[in-house]
Amino acid sequence: MIEGLSALDRGLFLALNSYHATWLNPLMQVLSGQTLWAPFIGYFFWYSYRRIGKTETVIFGLFLTLTIIASDVTSSYIMKNIFQRLRPCRELDLKPLIYSFGQKCGGKYGFVSSHAANSVALVLFSIRCLGLNGRCMGFFLVLPVLVALSRIYLGVHYPGDILGGAVVGAGWAWVLSSLYRSRQGATLKRSQARPFRS
Repeated sequence: MIEGLSALDRGLFLALNSYHATWLNPLMQVLSGQTLWAPFIGYFFWYSYRRIGKTETVIFGLFLTLTIIASDVTSSYIMKNIFQRLRPCRELDLKPLIYSFGQKCGGKYGFVSSHAANSVALVLFSIRCLGLNGRCMGFFLVLPVLVALSRIYLGVHYPGDILGGAVVGAGWAWVLSSLYRSRQGATLKRSQARPFRS
């Protein structure tokens, strides 16, 4: 069964990686870069400041940072070392079949994708904690999908790596956002319970 799933993963990877174009190369590298997230993180903090004020924004930032750290440590240092699954670009029999334009391969192991884990963790945590909805929520949910596709395009992750990373990121986002919202609710109750002083 495991061999069958692995073969399916490889087949799907090759199918998706085969769709490429020269003009997409720089775009996919940007989608896989760290600087992509700077304006979005800035927006989340700005929105938080406008919605819940300075003090709560600092706490939001602390929880967000903890979420990303937890997601990154789990995906990059724990799961990759446990499963030790080679990246597609590290597989000698697969490497000649991968679309190549001089991109870097990255570390040795690929399961799970830390890019997928961290992008999902960042977006889901912010959506839950800031109450984003409608078109705004839909826009931000598309971002992790684009990041995931860029990792396959660059030949550094299988679809299974992406799926595993998304589960890790979603899990940490749910846990930490639930803690944040629980703390926020407790703070609100305490403020409402204070006696009025004239």
